[in-house]
Amino acid sequence: MNESYLYVIVALLPLTAAMVILQSNPYQALVIRGVLGAIAALVYALLGAADVSLTEALMGTMLAVTLYAVAIRSSLVMRLGVIAEETDTVLEQLKTQLQTVLSKRFMRLELVAYSDKQALQQAL
Repeated sequence: MNESYLYVIVALLPLTAAMVILQSNPYQALVIRGVLGAIAALVYALLGAADVSLTEALMGTMLAVTLYAVAIRSSLVMRLGVIAEETDTVLEQLKTQLQTVLSKRFMRLELVAYSDKQALQQAL
């Protein structure tokens, strides 16, 4: 019996793992991580380990990707505290420059306005 297709599928595992590691966009890496889990589940199923395959598909692919998505979404935000009445051109220039730098790292900037300096220091 010719099982060369199994070698091809197993060869996809390290290839997909390398793609996850080398990906700079965290959202694309997350999708590739899901593909990696699906390939691993397929390999387990082809080798006759249906229970391990089901566990990998549910926990390793679906749950892990969902939790990673929440973690990535919440960690790629930089919050900058500003005093509400002090909105001048220097702050706008700083905001523009920070957004430019952060967008290269797939991050976003959120300005959080505080009523006075004391409220800003208390938030820190």
